[in-house]
Amino acid sequence: MNKHTRLLFFSCILLLAGCNYSKKQHQTGFFFYVFVKPIDWLLHSIGQLFHSYGIAIILIVIIIRSILLPLMLNQMKQMHTLREKRAIVQDEISDIQTQMRQASTPEIRKEANQLLLAKYKEYGISPFKSILGSLPIFIQIPIILGLLACIKHPTSDALAQHPHFLWFNLMHPDIWLALLAGLLYFIQPLVNAIHYPKGQRKTYYTMMVLSPLFIVYASLHSAAAISLYWVVSASFLIVQTHFGHRRYKKQAQAAAIQLENYIAQRDQTSSQH
Repeated sequence: MNKHTRLLFFSCILLLAGCNYSKKQHQTGFFFYVFVKPIDWLLHSIGQLFHSYGIAIILIVIIIRSILLPLMLNQMKQMHTLREKRAIVQDEISDIQTQMRQASTPEIRKEANQLLLAKYKEYGISPFKSILGSLPIFIQIPIILGLLACIKHPTSDALAQHPHFLWFNLMHPDIWLALLAGLLYFIQPLVNAIHYPKGQRKTYYTMMVLSPLFIVYASLHSAAAISLYWVVSASFLIVQTHFGHRRYKKQAQAAAIQLENYIAQRDQTSSQH
């Protein structure tokens, strides 16, 4: 997530804190029936099966993150491909964009825009995909908020009947789990940042400070079940981020080399004619 999306996500969590779905009068509306109720049913089904809501939370986080995994990996792939290819053709693209800005008539600007789109198509570059790449982030927000709502306000007292997991009580805050969650949310943007050019790392450095502070504060004022969610989710994201960036960075670099060879061959052919 980028800085603004994370802030939106954390703001949604704060708003969600005011929605108590454990009360019948609040169990209504589109968000409850589409996102909260199905996840709540799954949470209680797995919890009753294993007699452990800690295991239920871990399994549900893994299931949801696995479903979202293809979307997130595709976003990484598009980001790396666009960045590597643009580095090769940036001068040519910048010249066309300058022509568009300096165009004296609408016709000249239109021709320059058509040329730019033609170059994007020729080089296999789609800036629109980078915009669409943010969609997975916004798709996952209501799903994750639905899970958090189920954990924070379960619709039955079954969680209270099986509150213990490992060394902590899921119904009460746990300082060690809160600190672990904060540490993992410090590591996650750090892992993301190292795969970006130094000039683009500022946002992630900011989140390395803001995210842990928010997570630790919220964890110390919430049931440990919420902290457990954050620990498992952050662990999954760290692994996903590390291996996803490694894989698609190599693929993007290979695609960039192919593009570079194509341009060199094209220019050589043009000079011969």
